[in-house]
Amino acid sequence: MQGTSGKLIAVIGTTGQQGGSVLGALQAKGQFKLRALTRDPDKHRNLAEEVVAADLNRPETLEAAFKAAHGVFSSHQFLGKRRERA
Repeated sequence: MQGTSGKLIAVIGTTGQQGGSVLGALQAKGQFKLRALTRDPDKHRNLAEEVVAADLNRPETLEAAFKAAHGVFSSHQFLGKRRERA
């Protein structure tokens, strides 16, 4: 299904709760072309009109996944060390 604007939104984490919910909401609006990013696209071909392989732990997969995207949805828990405030 082609969105009305033709602008492409890449959604990270589409097999998870948050990314999947965002993907569903954008699909319901029908305003954008959607690209689902997943580590295993063969397993999830029905998620969106485009399903591509991408893994945030493998940066070499990201350039192609984001190519021609008008926007990106991404939500991640940061697990780094917290800095103490002075």
